[in-house]
Amino acid sequence: MQNLDEKLIAWFKRSEIQMKNWGPNLFWHPASSTDPFGKPRVDPWELEVLFATVLGEPAEYYERLNRRMLPGEAQRTMKRADFIAVNVKRHELPLLTRTDAH
Repeated sequence: MQNLDEKLIAWFKRSEIQMKNWGPNLFWHPASSTDPFGKPRVDPWELEVLFATVLGEPAEYYERLNRRMLPGEAQRTMKRADFIAVNVKRHELPLLTRTDAH
């Protein structure tokens, strides 16, 4: 089975995502000057939901993301995966949660 990082990179390279003109630097820190896919800049679960929605694929982390509460969150009016999917369907790029990894 493909791990999440490999899946996200493979999905990013698909034409449906490429048509959005999103650079890999929006989502990943570069691994090197020739490899743009290093450590993620954004939460991989959120990115998986974003790409899955664009591609019309099932999102493996959708329900887990909806159940997860981040530190400092008391309550939300909309669950996180639902929020991301709604924004993508409106042709908007939602603000994704940054990771500290780099």
